Amino acid sequence: ITFLEFEEFLADPRVVTYLATLELDASETENLFSMLDDGDGSVTAEEFVEGAVRLKGVARSQDVVAMMHDSTRLHKKIDRMHASLLDLTKAHQV
Repeated sequence: ITFLEFEEFLADPRVVTYLATLELDASETENLFSMLDDGDGSVTAEEFVEGAVRLKGVARSQDVVAMMHDSTRLHKKIDRMHASLLDLTKAHQV
């Protein structure tokens, strides 16, 4: 589902109650969607289940998982930048 569809689902009190039973805070819609999304702008059923498991419980609070998610995204960006720099370096050595 897309972010807009996610927002529509969260307008339903039954969905909010369901998320609460999973110990997920639906009050920060964009943040929750971002933590469930793998970066392609939509959340699959698999991403939802995996994300819900990661976010569930006190020891795995949404703030901690958000930092982990941001760290993973940042790591991927750094890897891409590193690869680009290596390509540029090789091009200038030729």
